Amino acid sequence: MPVFKSMHVGCRSSANRADRTDRAGGAEIVGLWFAVWHFGLAMLALLCFGLGIGLASVTAASAQNAVTGMRVGMVTIDEAPGLRLVVETVSPLQAQLSLLRDPYRLIIDMADTSWQVTTLPRRGDLSVGPASAYRFGVPQPDTGRLVIELAQPAAPVRAFVLPPASGGQRFVVDLVDVGDTAFMVAAAALKKNPVFSFAQIPADAKTASSATTAITRQMKLPKSKSALLSRRSAGTGKAATAPQTVPTRKNRRWVVFIDAGHGGKDPGAIGKAGTLEKKITLGAARDLAKKLQATGKIRPILARSDDRYLRLRERIRLARRQQADVFISLHADSAHSSKARGISVFTLSDTASDKEAAALARKENKADLIGGPDLGVEDPDAAGELLRMFQRESMNQSSQLAAAILAQIRDMPGGDRRGHRFAGFAVLKAPDMPSVLVEMGFLSNREDEKNLRNPAYISKLNQRLTTAIINYLTAYGPK
Repeated sequence: MPVFKSMHVGCRSSANRADRTDRAGGAEIVGLWFAVWHFGLAMLALLCFGLGIGLASVTAASAQNAVTGMRVGMVTIDEAPGLRLVVETVSPLQAQLSLLRDPYRLIIDMADTSWQVTTLPRRGDLSVGPASAYRFGVPQPDTGRLVIELAQPAAPVRAFVLPPASGGQRFVVDLVDVGDTAFMVAAAALKKNPVFSFAQIPADAKTASSATTAITRQMKLPKSKSALLSRRSAGTGKAATAPQTVPTRKNRRWVVFIDAGHGGKDPGAIGKAGTLEKKITLGAARDLAKKLQATGKIRPILARSDDRYLRLRERIRLARRQQADVFISLHADSAHSSKARGISVFTLSDTASDKEAAALARKENKADLIGGPDLGVEDPDAAGELLRMFQRESMNQSSQLAAAILAQIRDMPGGDRRGHRFAGFAVLKAPDMPSVLVEMGFLSNREDEKNLRNPAYISKLNQRLTTAIINYLTAYGPK
């Protein structure tokens, strides 16, 4: 038995030794397999990397166009400083523009375009005006993409092409910090209309030929917006003026621009009892401003706080300068028929909704004739295709605002039976903010005139307008 036991133990020991030997051999085989596997992966990665470089080289070589340079400069647009970006290319550029948020950035997609700027890397800092950085990439084999990162919600207000000068073909984009609402309007319009013509050159020759500076790896760019704005404006010899400081979106309230119709030497309509429209609209505007202010969510701004005359385009310019989120113009008109009464809400349109709306627009637009010809302001109808595109989008937003107002006035005298109407009102032609004109009643109707002279009626109407504006901005305004 002891011998048997000893033999059994010896056999198990031999088996254990054999097992350890097999395991060691197996570990060596597994280790060798993993080494070969990792080597294969490394070779595959190297091969893919080489193929990627080769494909990128083929794509760049086969591209039909190429970016050969970038230039920047300053322009003044509607009394506001803007950044001019010039992209130089070998051939005329086919480009699509888009705007994105978080962070703000302008995207320029260029068909069959590569990067061939020998003095400039594919990405770098700008720190010029609203632009903070740039980068170039190829998101698709047939598309070159230039991204301009923006420190503010700057949107393109002009985009056009210029013939070659000392360099190549020139694609020009003028950017201005327009505020969140205008940025949203522009972004939505560009998304709906990715392709449009950039062929038109601004009618102003000085605008088209504003001085720019080539961007190079070595150039010292201004470190702040104020440094760039201190330069002389090209072609004017005057120092560019910085706009008023606008609070950041996180800390700012919505801005509502309240336009009290008529004023000064323009009395507007006159009621049967001698009531002047300009006085009714000013009182209503002041009361609406107080109610909007009391919400804590809105910063109201009055076009006029006293009895003064303002041209229609000046009212638009003031609203845009304040980067308003909503433009509301208050009126109390008269009609040929004394039976016409109630509240009307109008928005802009090239075609009037009805003959009465068309006649009313013509009448309101004649207010500018009282002050003589306006030679100092660009006619919105003469703006480029880009702004006309933005205006069409703002007209869509204006319709939403009109609907919000009509929903709140159904139990007011006359209710909402007059509905949403539209015509070519000059005061509603802001291209980048929702704009409505509210006829609070008719001074040609005795009942309406009596209501318009009653502070309680005006207060009730303004409370409804306040609710409507808050509802609209909560649903559609910048967050």
